[in-house]
Amino acid sequence: MSERVLVVIPAWNEAANLHGVVGELRGARPDDDLLVVDDGSTDGTAELARRLGCRLVELPFHLGYGAAVQAGVKYGLRRGYPVAVTFDGDGQHDPADVEPLIEAVRQGADVALGSRFLSPGAYHGGLFRRAGRRLFSLLLRALTGLRLTDPTSGLKALGPRGQTLFALARFPDRFPDADALVLARRARLALAERPARMRQSHNRHSMHGGGRAVAYTFNMFLSLLVAAAGRESDLRG
Repeated sequence: MSERVLVVIPAWNEAANLHGVVGELRGARPDDDLLVVDDGSTDGTAELARRLGCRLVELPFHLGYGAAVQAGVKYGLRRGYPVAVTFDGDGQHDPADVEPLIEAVRQGADVALGSRFLSPGAYHGGLFRRAGRRLFSLLLRALTGLRLTDPTSGLKALGPRGQTLFALARFPDRFPDADALVLARRARLALAERPARMRQSHNRHSMHGGGRAVAYTFNMFLSLLVAAAGRESDLRG
């Protein structure tokens, strides 16, 4: 019998993309449980998730990507899933990349990260976004010694210890990608990277797009510093 896997799909106004994302996941991974975390959407995302037969958590209003991820991880931890996978609802992740991340967890990783830079032909975004990811990689290495190629990736597999850390109250609620890895390093979790064939996001409201990318880069930079300089209590909730 295969182990239970929960796929957490944070979704803010993803009604236009959710049907395709869920269909792809069910076609590739029919035994996984799919959880949509609706982050205060106003476009019918929650109603669509119900019609598609997904498990559903509805946040009372828009709290941010990190809060939606954390809510989904808490759901999985409380129900005893040995592996939880975070999978964006905007169409950029490929379900075929999930199994290698789960296998990395089986082999001992607490957090396994999907990296577009380890996968030939993956979508890397524009020049500014590539430069931003390079900056975050260098900063993450300086702060923690971690040599990760794609620290802002939202495609992750979490084992029980990774889920426990991500479920803590101190988990970053707005920019939880690279700074969550800083917390994982501080908590002495085992991290791994595997190739991921990232695609272009179908959500025109992506926080990484257009002028929002500038604000994202600045805020992520500050959030990384806060995560690195935090208190030990941040790791215990």
